Amino acid sequence: IYDALFALEKGVITPDDSLMAWDGTAYPFDAWNRDLDLQSAMAASASWYFQTIDIQLGRDAIREFVQKIGYGNENIRGDISSYWMESSLKISPAEQVELLRKLYSNEFGFSQKNIDTVKASIRLSSSGKGTIYGKTGTGRVNGQDVNGWFIGYVESSDNVYFFAANIKADETAEESASGRRASEITLSVLSNMKIWE
Repeated sequence: IYDALFALEKGVITPDDSLMAWDGTAYPFDAWNRDLDLQSAMAASASWYFQTIDIQLGRDAIREFVQKIGYGNENIRGDISSYWMESSLKISPAEQVELLRKLYSNEFGFSQKNIDTVKASIRLSSSGKGTIYGKTGTGRVNGQDVNGWFIGYVESSDNVYFFAANIKADETAEESASGRRASEITLSVLSNMKIWE
Protein backbone atom coordinates (compact mmCIF):
# COMPACT_ATOMS: atom_id res chain seq x y z
CA ILE A 1 0.00 0.00 0.00
CA TYR A 2 2.64 2.50 1.06
CA ASP A 3 5.15 1.49 -1.61
CA ALA A 4 2.48 2.37 -4.18
CA LEU A 5 1.91 5.71 -2.47
CA PHE A 6 5.64 6.47 -2.45
CA ALA A 7 5.88 5.58 -6.15
CA LEU A 8 2.99 7.91 -6.96
CA GLU A 9 4.48 10.73 -4.91
CA LYS A 10 7.83 10.39 -6.71
CA GLY A 11 6.28 9.95 -10.17
CA VAL A 12 7.60 6.41 -10.70
CA ILE A 13 3.99 5.65 -11.61
CA THR A 14 1.08 8.06 -12.01
CA PRO A 15 -2.66 7.74 -11.37
CA ASP A 16 -3.16 7.63 -15.14
CA ASP A 17 -0.16 5.47 -16.08
CA SER A 18 0.94 2.73 -13.71
CA LEU A 19 1.60 -0.02 -16.27
CA MET A 20 4.87 -1.93 -15.90
CA ALA A 21 6.15 -4.39 -18.46
CA TRP A 22 6.71 -8.00 -17.39
CA ASP A 23 10.32 -9.01 -18.12
CA GLY A 24 9.44 -12.59 -19.09
CA THR A 25 10.57 -14.20 -15.83
CA ALA A 26 8.44 -17.28 -15.12
CA TYR A 27 6.91 -16.65 -11.71
CA PRO A 28 5.04 -19.32 -9.71
CA PHE A 29 1.75 -17.40 -10.00
CA ASP A 30 0.12 -17.02 -13.43
CA ALA A 31 -1.30 -13.62 -12.50
CA TRP A 32 2.27 -12.30 -12.19
CA ASN A 33 3.36 -13.43 -15.65
CA ARG A 34 2.10 -10.45 -17.63
CA ASP A 35 2.28 -6.68 -17.80
CA LEU A 36 0.64 -5.21 -14.69
CA ASP A 37 -0.76 -1.89 -13.57
CA LEU A 38 -1.23 -0.82 -9.95
CA GLN A 39 -4.73 -2.30 -9.70
CA SER A 40 -3.76 -5.71 -11.09
CA ALA A 41 -0.46 -5.79 -9.18
CA MET A 42 -2.29 -5.12 -5.90
CA ALA A 43 -4.92 -7.76 -6.65
CA ALA A 44 -2.25 -10.35 -7.48
CA SER A 45 0.21 -9.27 -4.75
CA ALA A 46 2.82 -9.25 -7.50
CA SER A 47 6.11 -8.79 -5.68
CA TRP A 48 8.06 -8.06 -8.85
CA TYR A 49 5.94 -4.96 -9.52
CA PHE A 50 6.76 -3.44 -6.13
CA GLN A 51 10.39 -4.58 -6.27
CA THR A 52 10.68 -2.68 -9.57
CA ILE A 53 9.22 0.37 -7.85
CA ASP A 54 11.75 0.08 -5.02
CA ILE A 55 14.70 -0.14 -7.41
CA GLN A 56 13.46 2.99 -9.19
CA LEU A 57 12.81 4.84 -5.92
CA GLY A 58 16.17 3.92 -4.39
CA ARG A 59 16.96 3.20 -0.75
CA ASP A 60 17.32 6.86 0.31
CA ALA A 61 13.86 7.83 -0.95
CA ILE A 62 12.30 4.71 0.58
CA ARG A 63 13.96 5.45 3.94
CA GLU A 64 12.73 9.05 3.80
CA PHE A 65 9.14 7.99 3.13
CA VAL A 66 9.16 5.18 5.71
CA GLN A 67 10.40 7.65 8.33
CA LYS A 68 7.93 10.34 7.25
CA ILE A 69 4.91 8.09 7.78
CA GLY A 70 6.43 6.25 10.78
CA TYR A 71 6.15 2.75 9.31
CA GLY A 72 6.81 0.26 12.12
CA ASN A 73 10.47 -0.02 13.10
CA GLU A 74 11.49 1.98 9.98
CA ASN A 75 14.29 -0.55 9.34
CA ILE A 76 14.97 -1.06 5.62
CA ARG A 77 18.53 -2.42 6.00
CA GLY A 78 17.56 -5.70 4.34
CA ASP A 79 18.02 -6.27 0.62
CA ILE A 80 16.36 -3.55 -1.48
CA SER A 81 14.19 -6.18 -3.16
CA SER A 82 13.04 -7.92 0.02
CA TYR A 83 13.44 -5.68 3.09
CA TRP A 84 9.64 -5.92 3.56
CA MET A 85 9.41 -9.71 3.12
CA GLU A 86 10.27 -11.48 6.39
CA SER A 87 13.36 -9.29 6.66
CA SER A 88 14.34 -6.10 8.51
CA LEU A 89 11.12 -4.04 8.26
CA LYS A 90 8.60 -4.94 10.98
CA ILE A 91 5.22 -3.53 12.02
CA SER A 92 2.55 -4.46 14.56
CA PRO A 93 -1.20 -4.77 13.85
CA ALA A 94 -1.87 -1.70 16.05
CA GLU A 95 0.67 0.31 14.03
CA GLN A 96 -0.96 -0.91 10.80
CA VAL A 97 -4.36 0.38 11.96
CA GLU A 98 -2.88 3.75 12.92
CA LEU A 99 -1.22 4.08 9.49
CA LEU A 100 -4.44 3.14 7.71
CA ARG A 101 -6.31 5.78 9.68
CA LYS A 102 -3.72 8.38 8.66
CA LEU A 103 -3.82 7.20 5.04
CA TYR A 104 -7.61 7.42 5.01
CA SER A 105 -7.64 11.03 6.21
CA ASN A 106 -4.37 11.92 4.42
CA GLU A 107 -2.59 13.08 7.53
CA PHE A 108 0.66 12.54 5.62
CA GLY A 109 0.02 15.64 3.51
CA PHE A 110 0.52 13.77 0.24
CA SER A 111 -1.32 14.51 -3.00
CA GLN A 112 -5.00 13.71 -2.48
CA LYS A 113 -5.14 12.27 -6.01
CA ASN A 114 -2.36 9.84 -5.08
CA ILE A 115 -4.12 8.88 -1.84
CA ASP A 116 -7.34 8.27 -3.79
CA THR A 117 -5.46 6.18 -6.36
CA VAL A 118 -4.05 3.93 -3.63
CA LYS A 119 -7.46 3.62 -1.98
CA ALA A 120 -9.01 2.62 -5.32
CA SER A 121 -6.28 -0.01 -5.81
CA ILE A 122 -7.26 -1.82 -2.60
CA ARG A 123 -11.05 -1.58 -3.02
CA LEU A 124 -12.39 -5.13 -2.75
CA SER A 125 -16.19 -4.95 -2.95
CA SER A 126 -19.38 -3.13 -2.00
CA SER A 127 -22.60 -4.33 -0.43
CA GLY A 128 -25.54 -3.03 1.55
CA LYS A 129 -23.14 -2.66 4.47
CA GLY A 130 -20.81 -0.32 2.58
CA THR A 131 -17.46 -0.80 0.86
CA ILE A 132 -14.52 -2.87 2.04
CA TYR A 133 -10.91 -2.02 1.22
CA GLY A 134 -8.07 -4.35 2.05
CA LYS A 135 -4.78 -5.97 1.25
CA THR A 136 -3.43 -9.38 2.11
CA GLY A 137 0.21 -10.24 2.61
CA THR A 138 1.98 -13.57 3.07
CA GLY A 139 5.45 -14.10 4.47
CA ARG A 140 7.25 -17.26 3.34
CA VAL A 141 10.25 -18.96 4.84
CA ASN A 142 11.69 -22.04 3.12
CA GLY A 143 8.52 -22.45 1.06
CA GLN A 144 6.21 -22.39 4.12
CA ASP A 145 3.64 -19.60 4.68
CA VAL A 146 4.54 -18.44 8.19
CA ASN A 147 3.12 -14.91 8.41
CA GLY A 148 -0.31 -13.88 7.13
CA TRP A 149 -1.70 -10.35 7.06
CA PHE A 150 -5.00 -8.78 6.12
CA ILE A 151 -5.37 -5.06 6.70
CA GLY A 152 -7.93 -2.53 5.55
CA TYR A 153 -11.12 -0.76 6.43
CA VAL A 154 -14.86 -0.83 5.90
CA GLU A 155 -16.66 2.38 4.94
CA SER A 156 -20.29 2.30 6.04
CA SER A 157 -22.87 5.07 5.73
CA ASP A 158 -22.10 6.33 9.24
CA ASN A 159 -18.62 5.10 10.19
CA VAL A 160 -15.24 3.79 9.05
CA TYR A 161 -13.93 0.60 10.69
CA PHE A 162 -10.19 -0.05 10.41
CA PHE A 163 -8.72 -3.53 10.90
CA ALA A 164 -5.43 -5.40 10.86
CA ALA A 165 -5.07 -9.14 11.36
CA ASN A 166 -1.76 -10.96 11.62
CA ILE A 167 -1.46 -14.71 12.02
CA LYS A 168 1.73 -16.69 12.43
CA ALA A 169 2.86 -20.29 12.12
CA ASP A 170 6.26 -21.89 12.34
CA GLU A 171 7.78 -24.03 9.61
CA THR A 172 6.57 -27.23 11.31
CA ALA A 173 2.93 -26.17 11.67
CA GLU A 174 0.21 -28.32 10.13
CA GLU A 175 -1.69 -25.29 8.85
CA SER A 176 0.01 -22.42 7.07
CA ALA A 177 -0.39 -18.76 7.99
CA SER A 178 -1.24 -17.02 4.73
CA GLY A 179 -2.81 -13.70 3.83
CA ARG A 180 -5.77 -15.62 2.46
CA ARG A 181 -6.30 -17.35 5.82
CA ALA A 182 -5.94 -14.02 7.69
CA SER A 183 -8.57 -12.58 5.33
CA GLU A 184 -10.99 -15.45 5.98
CA ILE A 185 -10.64 -15.02 9.75
CA THR A 186 -11.05 -11.24 9.56
CA LEU A 187 -14.12 -11.38 7.34
CA SER A 188 -15.70 -13.85 9.76
CA VAL A 189 -15.02 -11.51 12.69
CA LEU A 190 -16.36 -8.49 10.78
CA SER A 191 -19.47 -10.48 9.93
CA ASN A 192 -19.98 -11.53 13.57
CA MET A 193 -19.66 -7.87 14.57
CA LYS A 194 -22.28 -6.92 11.94
CA ILE A 195 -19.75 -4.61 10.26
CA TRP A 196 -19.52 -6.62 7.03
CA GLU A 197 -21.58 -9.40 5.52
